[in-house]
Amino acid sequence: MQLLEEIQKKHLETFSFNNIAVLLKQPISLEIEDIIDKIVIKNLGGYCFEHNKLLHDVLRSLGFNVRILIARVINNQDIDTPRTHRITLLEWQDSKYLVDVGFGALCPNTPLKINDIDDGSQKYRIIQNKDNDYQLEVSAQKSYFSLYKFNLARYTQSDCVMGNFYSSNYPNAVFVNNLVIALQRQDKTLSLRNNTYHRIGEDSTEIIDITNHMQLHSIINDDFNIPITEEQSHTLFAITIQLLRNA
Repeated sequence: MQLLEEIQKKHLETFSFNNIAVLLKQPISLEIEDIIDKIVIKNLGGYCFEHNKLLHDVLRSLGFNVRILIARVINNQDIDTPRTHRITLLEWQDSKYLVDVGFGALCPNTPLKINDIDDGSQKYRIIQNKDNDYQLEVSAQKSYFSLYKFNLARYTQSDCVMGNFYSSNYPNAVFVNNLVIALQRQDKTLSLRNNTYHRIGEDSTEIIDITNHMQLHSIINDDFNIPITEEQSHTLFAITIQLLRNA
């Protein structure tokens, strides 16, 4: 389990979560060779269907018992949403764990035991809701904020293909309508959404307004270590301005 914890933390510290490819209308392949090329070799990052596919296959190659789960993102609301978030179920020594490296700034950086006893002290917890679904929650201002809900049904790669297509093409999908980039460094979490950039430390948060494409280009390349071109940054900045006008 220590090896798994180290892999998960290192992944989140090294590879950025982002939907840059979605906004630039680049195809998103779920073939493992393409994911390795994009995330590991080119350091371009990706979103949940890429990151958690990569980790799932790495863990399986190391002998871990893993399988696909797909969650509904609810953001602390009791709503019906599509299954658009790929996660991993890992079984180890008669216990089940949630493993996730594809939820951006709020992604847990350690495996979470399902059906664990909640003593109110954890940053993250998994509860069962009124429908007997599991919910991942994060501690927020003396309360808990529900991130997503899931069950332990059997899912396949075909379900991921469907969720990936929705997330990258449906007109009202979150990643079609927002630029989202995140990286969990050791000393702080970096989180960018459209033209607002947060540098979140343990005791304070720096908020930066992005006002031009060169500033965006510098942040993406230098802070997130994503090697995109100045032309791509110009396109992304123009897209975010238009999306904010349409919001």
